[in-house]
Amino acid sequence: MYKPRKWQIEFQSAWDARRGKSFLLIVIPGGGKTMAALEACRRWMAAGSDRRIIVVVPTTNLREQWREEAVSFGIDLQTREFGTNFKHGFQGGVATYHYVANNADQFRALCARAPTMVVFDEIHHCGDEAHFGRGITEAFELAKERLLLSGTPWKSDGTAIPYVHYDGNGFAVGDYSYDYPRALNESVVRFLVFDYSRGTVTNDATGEVHTLSSEASDEDSSRMLVRLLDGGGQFVEEQIRQAHAKLMELRAVTPDAGAMAACIDQAHAIQIAEVIKRVTSCNPSIIVSDTEIENDTVREFRTSRREWLVSVRKVSEGTDIKRLQVLCYLTNTTSELFFRQLIGRVSRYRDGEDREANVYLPADPRLIRCAQNIENAQVQALREQFEADARENAEDSETDFRIDSYSTAHDGTDLVMIGGEAVTNEQAREIERLSVATGVPMQKVRELMALMGSAPPAARTEPRPVSKEEEMDGLRTACQQKAFRLSKIMKCHVREIHSQFSKRQEDMTENELRQKLSALINEGNRKLMEGRGNV
Repeated sequence: MYKPRKWQIEFQSAWDARRGKSFLLIVIPGGGKTMAALEACRRWMAAGSDRRIIVVVPTTNLREQWREEAVSFGIDLQTREFGTNFKHGFQGGVATYHYVANNADQFRALCARAPTMVVFDEIHHCGDEAHFGRGITEAFELAKERLLLSGTPWKSDGTAIPYVHYDGNGFAVGDYSYDYPRALNESVVRFLVFDYSRGTVTNDATGEVHTLSSEASDEDSSRMLVRLLDGGGQFVEEQIRQAHAKLMELRAVTPDAGAMAACIDQAHAIQIAEVIKRVTSCNPSIIVSDTEIENDTVREFRTSRREWLVSVRKVSEGTDIKRLQVLCYLTNTTSELFFRQLIGRVSRYRDGEDREANVYLPADPRLIRCAQNIENAQVQALREQFEADARENAEDSETDFRIDSYSTAHDGTDLVMIGGEAVTNEQAREIERLSVATGVPMQKVRELMALMGSAPPAARTEPRPVSKEEEMDGLRTACQQKAFRLSKIMKCHVREIHSQFSKRQEDMTENELRQKLSALINEGNRKLMEGRGNV
């Protein structure tokens, strides 16, 4: 069953209140925009038995992924052999921008036959070729609804993409956006650690040496980068070695963690695959949109435990492989749009301890600028989260970070004081219940009750009571998240944070877990206030 995240609920409300036929949803890679779009499609189709869905995507791989995901929403999408109507048993279809542009009349006829909602995945790709825009306009002019999706905001290169609105600076204007800082704070995506490697290019004939580093000019970097990424050079070999060492470290905790090498073209991918075999003794999956070269599929790699994936653009956008945690950036494409899409392959969070991903980059100043924008967003997210935690935390801000742990026993209550006011035991229990459920300090809950008429509101009937074990698990998870975020601020390993406490988290009582959570929040806020919050 689809369980929407908070932002997906907000998007659905915005979509329901839309005006006009076109709606642009901008959500960071890995944020869940496919699920949000499919839920909007399901609801739209439920309102009329003759309604149809068409999804347009940039690659054949995404075409298959959308078809598979749609099934879980009760939508069967046709992917080939389109005619003047969809085949029996199908509620719509999914095709690439290239196919639609070359068969615009066919899709125009489909839209004219029945009320049709069109979803454009990664709509900015509509500008990849000049005839795409003309074909898309012709094909879907008669569509009843158009939902446009993108993983990142983009700026027009002068050619406007159909159905997109632009601001005065040429940037696409989204009707609803979900950005990186918010996604970090809601544990939707991972934190990213960037490793920049300097490199030298030596002219064997003249002996002339050039260095690629953050100090190099963009023009010099452009000339050096392709040469530096030659699969026969020592630079690439060392990048692969470092990335593989990190992968092995991650697999000690997450056994199926994977690494991806993003390459320039198919010939380069073959070179890199050979380097990986030689350096790591692993046999990598090669996925490059050429059946004579490929030895794997996205679906097979997603469910396998193979260590390395080598690809070109086929896995650069949209593809969901959550076990990827290491990216070796070995392509000479340096645009911010492509960069953000590519790192999105390793930013997708899944439950567990894999809250962090590593990206290995050449120290090209253009790539460094792209990465610094992400790092700045991470710092912003850390600040926002700890500041919010500090406002809600009722504990003394001077709580010592290195605390001793004690166990206590409750021998019965004579009088309960909350915020300097006496309350009955019944009221205290209700205040505590609401405080735990909402994260609002008990004093604030009591004050709100007083404003509403002093009596605590009647307890709402919950579909299922939360067990003590689940409550303890929730506290442990909160402690893990706060400890991880604090480790990013203090630039240390998360186990160093946990070592500041005298007991292992698994052995702590509920009271001890709450003390730990409070201490972590206070220490994070103190470090930020001291100005040491740069990641």
